Amino acid sequence: MHTQEINEYPEDAKEEFLRVSDWIRAVHSRYGNRVMIRLIDPQSPSGMWKVLRHRIRRFPAFLVDGAEWILGWEGNPEGAVSRAVARRATTEVEV
Repeated sequence: MHTQEINEYPEDAKEEFLRVSDWIRAVHSRYGNRVMIRLIDPQSPSGMWKVLRHRIRRFPAFLVDGAEWILGWEGNPEGAVSRAVARRATTEVEV
C-alpha cells in the first residue's frame, strides 16, 4: 500500500496496517525464507470467501502452517510461528 493510499484510511485502520507490517518485517527478519507469509485483505473477494468459509470474526487472523488459527494479537501469532518453525526445522512454514 502506498503512503498516499494509507493516509485515506481511518486512524485505527492505519495503526493496524502498520502493526501488521511491522510484524511481517520482524518475522521475516527472524526466520528469513523458512516462513512464507501471505497477506489477504478480508474485504477482497478471496478474503471475503475465507472469512465466510472459516467463520472468522476477529482480525487480524493468522492461519499458521495450515493447522493453527490465531485470532487477534492476544492469540500470540509470533509464538505460533515459532512453534511451527521448531516442528518443521528443515521445511518452509506458511502463515
